[in-house]
Amino acid sequence: MTERIGRCRLRSILRSKKISQTELAIMTGLSKQQVNDHVSDRKIMSLETAARVAKVLKCDIRDLYEWVDEDEPRSSE
Repeated sequence: MTERIGRCRLRSILRSKKISQTELAIMTGLSKQQVNDHVSDRKIMSLETAARVAKVLKCDIRDLYEWVDEDEPRSSE
């Protein structure tokens, strides 16, 4: 089974932890624009960025994205 990255879950994780995008930017050293790009699913985090974000949010790196089975057909949203 092969998986691919789906949607970024950062928005819901931040909401559940009551952390703003600005606060995450400060805690990780990322720019507010970078954080917003990831939250808005415009850019996929690099491994280094994902590791930094996961460490700050105290979650597993795989929790930052939905994971989709490659064998499932892609939705046409």
